[in-house]
Amino acid sequence: MKNKELRYAFLLLLTSAIWGFAMAAQRDGSQYIPPFTFLSIRYFLGGMALLPLMLRESKKNGQPMRKKEALIGVLIGVVLFIASLLQQLGVRETGAGKAAFLTALYVVLVPVLGIFMKKKTQLTTWLALLLAIPSLYLLCVPEGEAFTLAPADGFLLLGAVFWALHILFTDQYASHVSALKLCTVQFFVVSILNAVPALLFESVTLDHLLRGLWAVVYCGLFSTAMGYTFQTIGQKHCRPAYAALILSLESVFGVISGALLLGERMALRGYIGCVFMMVAVVLAQAGALIKPKKENAHV
Repeated sequence: MKNKELRYAFLLLLTSAIWGFAMAAQRDGSQYIPPFTFLSIRYFLGGMALLPLMLRESKKNGQPMRKKEALIGVLIGVVLFIASLLQQLGVRETGAGKAAFLTALYVVLVPVLGIFMKKKTQLTTWLALLLAIPSLYLLCVPEGEAFTLAPADGFLLLGAVFWALHILFTDQYASHVSALKLCTVQFFVVSILNAVPALLFESVTLDHLLRGLWAVVYCGLFSTAMGYTFQTIGQKHCRPAYAALILSLESVFGVISGALLLGERMALRGYIGCVFMMVAVVLAQAGALIKPKKENAHV
């Protein structure tokens, strides 16, 4: 990894830490603010934080928003809307650490789903997928119980599919658009898509809104505005395998945040499942990590 790429790798590591601690914020905030309302406010704050920077960049470069940039932002925004909603529905019923590691499955799924985008896959990818199965069993099925999947776990696992798609689409299109424009558009798209059902089906008291305010502000300004912008910038300058692997450390920070901020603890089988998942994550990217890097115009 070259020095320039190393700097952007650190940016991705910072992103994973921000996102990991956001798991605890989402978990706590979900106890007071309904999911659509929480996400609508969160992404509205993220969009508003970036809007002045985007307008300043456009004025400086003399390049207003192009139709292509807007369409890409809408496309990725729809994917982000589904992924974040499924995660929010799941994290409110399970712990921050467990939710983070179930979400980490997306790293294993990135090379698998990449097949449909004409990306090559390797034997290690399928071995990682097989290794993820006992991890999911240990994390999702309590000891002594028959194999059942709680709805919250199902939301998180399905969300992992859409997080993988978000990674792939960002990698596919980030080099063609401004990171600020891409993030700003998709944040407002997610906010609007959540605002409609929030207004129709949800209500929240002022007391509950104030109780969950710290969580939604952290998720809006740090996890959303900073995190996704850092992700987009970092992915433009790092190989997808490195980016996916570094971002997967969100799961480790998620366990740390759950323990420190919420006092969460998992059973021993849960921690063993976490280890299995981390091994699967590394194995999923092993082939790409050791493969010589092709020339890339962005680095």
